[in-house]
Amino acid sequence: MTYDEIKEFLHKNVIVTDIDENHIKGTMTNTVSEYDTASGKEEVELDAGKISYGIPLDEIKNIVEIQ
Repeated sequence: MTYDEIKEFLHKNVIVTDIDENHIKGTMTNTVSEYDTASGKEEVELDAGKISYGIPLDEIKNIVEIQ
């Protein structure tokens, strides 16, 4: 996905599905530049409570907002 496709989900509770069909529930807190990540790719940060995930934008298959 691109930044333009995910920006509407920033600071919202979501379920992210990645390209490996993993589903991660949490709050999308921000994006991180490819210069600041271990993967070398632009990522979103997902706060899942006790752990935060960095998910590369190009590995996100789908995002669903939780109401």
